[in-house]
Amino acid sequence: MPPHRRTLAVLLVAFASTLAGLYFATQLRLAYPESLRQPWGKALLLNLVHYWIWGALVPFVVWLARRASFENRGWRAIPIHAIASVVVTAVQLVAGVAVLTLLVRDPLLWDGLPRFFRLNFHSSLPTYWLILFVYWAWDYAGRAARLKASLAQARLDALKSQLNPHFLFNTLNSISSLMYTDIEAADRMMARLSELLRSTIHNNGAQEVTLREELEFVGRYLEIEKIRFEERLRISLGVEEEALDGLVPTFSLQPLVENALKHGIAPLERGSSLEIAGRRVDGYLVVRISDGGVGAPAAPLREGVGLANTRSRLEHLYGAAATLRTGNADGGGFFVQLDIPWRTLERVHS
Repeated sequence: MPPHRRTLAVLLVAFASTLAGLYFATQLRLAYPESLRQPWGKALLLNLVHYWIWGALVPFVVWLARRASFENRGWRAIPIHAIASVVVTAVQLVAGVAVLTLLVRDPLLWDGLPRFFRLNFHSSLPTYWLILFVYWAWDYAGRAARLKASLAQARLDALKSQLNPHFLFNTLNSISSLMYTDIEAADRMMARLSELLRSTIHNNGAQEVTLREELEFVGRYLEIEKIRFEERLRISLGVEEEALDGLVPTFSLQPLVENALKHGIAPLERGSSLEIAGRRVDGYLVVRISDGGVGAPAAPLREGVGLANTRSRLEHLYGAAATLRTGNADGGGFFVQLDIPWRTLERVHS
C-alpha cells in the first residue's frame, strides 16, 4: 500500500474508533438504567479505551482477512474466523482492563476481570466481524474498480491499435501503386512512412496527447499523401495558439484526415482542399476537419473503422461530455468535428 493510502487508512481507523467510543459513552451516560449509569469522565474513559484497542487490532484482523479469505480458503474461512473472533475479542477485553487498571491505578478493576468479561464478551464479539466484513467489502470494491479500469484501458488500447494497421495497409497500397508509375515518389513515400512509424513506436502508450503533438503526427502523414496527390491536395491549417495545449486522444485525427482524402478528395480529378481547424470554446477543445470534396451521399452515413473507433474512444475517455459530429459543409464537401472537454497536461498532473 502506498504511504499516503496507509496514512489515510490509519486516520480513518482512528476516527472510526474514536467516534464509536464517543457514541457508546453517551449511551452509558444517558440510556442505561440509573444503577448502571456512569459519570461522563468514566463513561468516556471506558469506551474510548475499549474502541481504541479495537482500532489497534484492526491491522491484525485485516492481515487475517487476507490470509483466510473465501478466495484462498473457501468455506474453511468461516471456522477460522469464528475461532479468531473469540480469541481476538478475549485479548481485546483483557487488554482493555489492563490499560484501565494502569490509568486509574485501581487494582480492583483487574480483580473484577471475570465479571467484566462475562458482561462485555458477547457485545464486543460482533466488532471483529464488522471489521472483517468492512475490509472484505472495501477490498472487493477496490478490486472491482481496478478491474473496470483495466478493462476500459484494454478496450481503449484495442481501439487505438486497430487504427495503425488500417492506416499502414492503405499507405503501403499507395506505395505499391506508385512503384509502377513513379519509383522516386514511391521511394520518398517509403522514407516518410519510416519516419512516421518511428514516431508511433516512440509513443509511450498514453491515451491522450496535446493537439500540437497530434498535428505533428498528422503533418508527417500528410507529407506522405502530398507525394501521391501532388497539386491536387491543398492543405489549410487554422488552429488557434491556445488550442494547441489542449488534449486529444492519441492518433485520433489521422484516420479522420485519411477519410477526407479517400472519400472526399481522391474521387475528384482536380482534387480539393483539406482544412484542419482548432479552437477553445466554452470549456471545450473544438477540432474540425473538413474537405471540399464530394460530400456525403443522401443515404445514411455508414461509419468505417476511423469514425467508429474515434467515436468509441471519445465515449470511453470522456463519456457523454465529448461529441463527434459529421455532415456536409455549407460550401460543399464533408466535415467531422470533435468537441472534447478542455484538458491540459498541467491540469491532468495537478
